[in-house]
Amino acid sequence: MENCGIPVFLSADNGYAPFVATTIASICDHTRSFIDFYILDGGITEENKRKIEELKKLFSNFSIEFIPIDVDFYFRKFQTNSQYYSKSMYSRYLIPDIKPNIQKAIYSDVDVIVLGDIKSMYDIDLENYIIGAIASPFLMDKPIMSEIKKNYNISQEHIYFCSGNLLIDCQKWRENNILKKLFDIQKAFLSDTPACDQDILNKCFDANYKEISYRYCATEYHLKYFQSCPDMVIRHFGVPTKPWMINPSTKTSLCPNLLDFWKYAKMTLFYDELLNNVSDDEQQKSLMRKLHIRNIWFCKEFSSKNDENC
Repeated sequence: MENCGIPVFLSADNGYAPFVATTIASICDHTRSFIDFYILDGGITEENKRKIEELKKLFSNFSIEFIPIDVDFYFRKFQTNSQYYSKSMYSRYLIPDIKPNIQKAIYSDVDVIVLGDIKSMYDIDLENYIIGAIASPFLMDKPIMSEIKKNYNISQEHIYFCSGNLLIDCQKWRENNILKKLFDIQKAFLSDTPACDQDILNKCFDANYKEISYRYCATEYHLKYFQSCPDMVIRHFGVPTKPWMINPSTKTSLCPNLLDFWKYAKMTLFYDELLNNVSDDEQQKSLMRKLHIRNIWFCKEFSSKNDENC
C-alpha cells in the first residue's frame, strides 16, 4: 500500500548519493514511525542505489523507492546559475503530481542530518496553507532583498523562506495547480532567478505560507539558535563548506554538528570513500583558514538577527 508511513522526499544526482544515505540513517535513528522514502533520482547508479538500500540491515523502519526524473526533459529551460546548483533541485516541484495518492509530505535537501523525530515536523498543522517553510535570515535586512522583491513583484511583507526543508499539503498543491504556476513564473523571470528554485517558490507563495520553527532547518545563519534552542530536529548545512569536506578528526567548532554528520556517514557503505576524500592535510588546513574567515563574517552579519522563531 502506498503511503503507509511518513512520506519523505529527497532529491539527488549520483554525486550526492552518499548524502542520501547519511540523511536516511539520521532520520531512521531518531524516528520511531515508519518512513516511506521517495528518492527523486537525477541519475544515481545501480551500485550506489544498492549501497543506500544496505541501510535496511541497520534499520527496519523504512521503505525506499527511487523515482527517475529526467531533469533535462522537465527543466530544460531552467537555469542553474552556479557550481552549487544542478537541475535536480527543481525536482521538488513535481512531488505532489508524481505521487497523486499522497496527501501530505516532507521534502528535504540531503546536505542535512536529522537530530530529532521527523514526525514532529510532519504533524505540524498547516492551517489551510499549501506549504510550511522556514524563514531564511540570509540577506533579509539587506538592500538586495528589497531588490529581489521589487524584481519579482513580491510584497514587502513577505518573509523570504528556505526551499531546502518543506512541509507540503500535496492535495491543496494539486487543487491549486501549483506546478503550472511555478513553470509560468520561471518563464516570466527566465534570466533573473539568482537563487533558482528558491526564488521561484518565494514568488509563488508570496506572503502565503505557514512559517515554521528554525528547528526544522537550522543553518549556519542561525548562530544564536545553537546556543538558545537545543531541540534541533534538522541541521541543514547551508553554506558551501559542507561537513563531508572536513576530516572528522579535525578539532574545530567552526562547523557545528560536524561529528554528528560523520556518525551517520559511518553507518553507510560510503564512509571509506568520504573519509579518503578528506585525507590531504594541506588541503584541510587551507579549508580551515577559509572557514575561519567566513565564520568571522557570519558573527558580524547574523549573530543577533532573525533568531526569534525557535
